[in-house]
Amino acid sequence: MQEGVRRDRYDFDRLERSVEFLIEEHVRLSGEREALLEELVEREQRVGALELQLDRERSHRLTAVEGVDKILTRLEQLQASVSTVMESA
Repeated sequence: MQEGVRRDRYDFDRLERSVEFLIEEHVRLSGEREALLEELVEREQRVGALELQLDRERSHRLTAVEGVDKILTRLEQLQASVSTVMESA
């Protein structure tokens, strides 16, 4: 009978160690999950900020292209005007 009690005690101790290990792993993994979620939120915010900056830069680029087009159109008009004046002189 003593051997059965010892074996039961051993199984109980083994079960207790396994449960403690699982609890510790759960706590560790929960902390790791929280850290990863925080990092994900930070990255999503950074991506959002970068997308806004990209939109602003695209708008600036478009404005600059339009300005350059206007300048080139005006230069072409001036060149045509000068050529006309030169031909009539």
